[in-house]
Amino acid sequence: MRTRFYNPSKLEVTFAKAIQDLTPQLEEHMEEGDRVIEIESVHDADNPMVIYKLEDKEGDLHEVVVQIIQRPDAIVK
Repeated sequence: MRTRFYNPSKLEVTFAKAIQDLTPQLEEHMEEGDRVIEIESVHDADNPMVIYKLEDKEGDLHEVVVQIIQRPDAIVK
């Protein structure tokens, strides 16, 4: 299927939602005591994002951003 519309494409948005849905499995791979305290999703941006607000075992807060970027179909071989 050729992508006709980017920024964001339907595939980018669907993939971002899937990443968000996998949060429980991602937490299983984090170090003991580290946890996700909040998730913010931005699905209508040019490149959708899932923003994780994390707390480590020392109580420090961190932010990790997963940004989805689909390359134009002509580039992919």
